[in-house]
Amino acid sequence: MRKNGGEKTVRFSLRTKNMLLFVGLFVLLIAALWLINRFGLPSYYLKQQLQHLEEVREELVKLASDSTNEDLQLKLNLECERYGIEAILVASGDAGTILFSAGEGPAGRWLDLGLEQEMHHSLDKIYAKEEEYATFETRDPMTRSQKIMCLGHVDRAESERCYYLLALSLTRIQESVQLSNRFLLLIGLGILVIGSCLILLFTKQMTDPIITLSRLSRKMASLDFSERFEGHSGDEIQQLGENINHLSDNLESTIGNLQKANQHLEQDVREKERQNEQRKELLANISHELKTPIALIQGYAEGLRDGMCEDDELRVRYSDIIMDEAARMNRLVRVLLSLDELESGVAQIEKTRFDLAGLIRDISASYEMKSEQAGIRVEMDLPDELLVESDALLAEQIVQNYISNAFHYVREGGVIRITAKPQGETGVFLSVYNEGERIPEEALPQVWNKFYKVDKARTRSYGGSGIGLSLVKASAARLGGGCDVKNTEEGVEFTAWF
Repeated sequence: MRKNGGEKTVRFSLRTKNMLLFVGLFVLLIAALWLINRFGLPSYYLKQQLQHLEEVREELVKLASDSTNEDLQLKLNLECERYGIEAILVASGDAGTILFSAGEGPAGRWLDLGLEQEMHHSLDKIYAKEEEYATFETRDPMTRSQKIMCLGHVDRAESERCYYLLALSLTRIQESVQLSNRFLLLIGLGILVIGSCLILLFTKQMTDPIITLSRLSRKMASLDFSERFEGHSGDEIQQLGENINHLSDNLESTIGNLQKANQHLEQDVREKERQNEQRKELLANISHELKTPIALIQGYAEGLRDGMCEDDELRVRYSDIIMDEAARMNRLVRVLLSLDELESGVAQIEKTRFDLAGLIRDISASYEMKSEQAGIRVEMDLPDELLVESDALLAEQIVQNYISNAFHYVREGGVIRITAKPQGETGVFLSVYNEGERIPEEALPQVWNKFYKVDKARTRSYGGSGIGLSLVKASAARLGGGCDVKNTEEGVEFTAWF
């Protein structure tokens, strides 16, 4: 391409470049193959044939020493037939016994031992000459065709000598080269035909980018910049594609920045609204939980100050109430701090090996009196010993809150069923079920929220703070597990695994 007034112009059209490229490539390839075949194949073929001739000669020498070897004779026959070699092996003597013969040609005729010296004088080219044999090129006096001959002898005993002659026609080599050249021309025509098809195919492929550019422009009109034009042809299509990519990048960058700024603004607004709602809810819940004990402490403290407790018994009672409410607030603060550490990941995990089944039995035993008074039947499906390797304090919090919650919501005379079993190699699965009123389906996901109570009256008869299940969820998550709750036909089942 060249520049004209700052704009890139196309020197050759797309169709012209394709035609010149492919036609030139095909012509160059066919010409190179023909030249290599024309000048390189004859010498290569001759070299191969001389090597085959030498291999057959070595086999004839072996046969002269072992003329009864039928396997060797069969092998020689196959090689002579395969390479087009005429061969004859004759033992010296009056009879001139023929030990081996292959092919029907001049080999036998040439093996006239009296003509050996004459043949050496009529040689055209010598390929190899040793004391025992000579390989040379000569002309057949009968057919006037060029031959490659190998004439030699081998001594089998002191008074016995074998003579052999191998003949290979050069006409066979020339015919093979000519046949190869003709075949190469046919291949060239086939390549031209295939090349024409390829040109049509690639021309079609060159039009595909134009269709792609049209599709990209439609998407850009719809503010969809997900696709990019990809091409490296250096022609008009690439120039157009690069311009569209540049335009698409600028538009996408500008619109994307605006969208990101808008999304960040919306996220910030939603996050601040959520934080404000959580802050208000947390303050309201904490205020609600602390309002009653503070009022009680203030009232009874004022009574003590004003001398309302004249006798020791009443004064001790007021002091106990103040201490109980102060302890309630202290527990609430400690639980909130513990929950915050768990949710923030600050809480340290100290794994020990302990018996979870024994822990469940000990905690359940503390509710034995309550279960007898209310006629509650506690069923346990526990192994004799359930050894787990986990944080004993977090596991106790999960078990304690689940069992306490079950005893609070079980109906009078109902059943509490506690199940624990191994899960996987080192985990455990815990289930606590209680008969009683079911939790509304819309409230199930909310029971894990801090200070959430299904009982909106928030009665103090239970004494719960509304964060026990939040503590269970955080503890199970910190131990790498989880928790769940579901309604059954006659009650509610809480599960946890860690």
